[in-house]
Amino acid sequence: MAKEQAQSLEDVFNRNLDELLIERGLEHRDLLDLLEAAKYTPDTPATVLLNDAVAMAAVLGVSPWQLLVPTEGESIDITPGISVDGRLTTFWLRGLAPLRKEDFTDFCRAASLDDLDADRVAELWVRAERTRTAGLALALNEAIENKDLEDVKVLSELASRLLDQQTLERADSRVPRPVSGPELDAAVTRATRFRRQLVPRQSNR
Repeated sequence: MAKEQAQSLEDVFNRNLDELLIERGLEHRDLLDLLEAAKYTPDTPATVLLNDAVAMAAVLGVSPWQLLVPTEGESIDITPGISVDGRLTTFWLRGLAPLRKEDFTDFCRAASLDDLDADRVAELWVRAERTRTAGLALALNEAIENKDLEDVKVLSELASRLLDQQTLERADSRVPRPVSGPELDAAVTRATRFRRQLVPRQSNR
């Protein structure tokens, strides 16, 4: 049965939280007990605020992003004037893409040095790959134990495509390249020239 389409990230968060609690056999009262054990008190009983969302993710052992990620194909209303599909929302929440094309320059300028650091980016990729591999293995074993043929078929297909070259090539064709490698090389060359010009001037002072 298809899930009801979420209309906002708050809807997505509440749905994902409810599903996670059901999966673990927990009630909302149990969640409050977990928060209390972590010495955290929600700001208000009626509204989940940002601090509450992060605290809930922490005590449940998941990432805040995992509670916000929408279902594939859903249309999310970030604001009444900004409606995007769930796939793009996922990339945006992970800091991988702007919501709107016109925001690309500002989005990239806002990247921290950590976002730009090659070693850190490589480590993030490796961590993501290992998490994905482990998640697939756990989900596949669980589907087999539950004798869920449909899930076994879907998960087996996903596992066979993990880092498959054709899958990577299809993804590469979908992702726009606003800045190419040669453009970065040209920027590095300009930076090198600038530094060479500047250093002698400073040393002559």
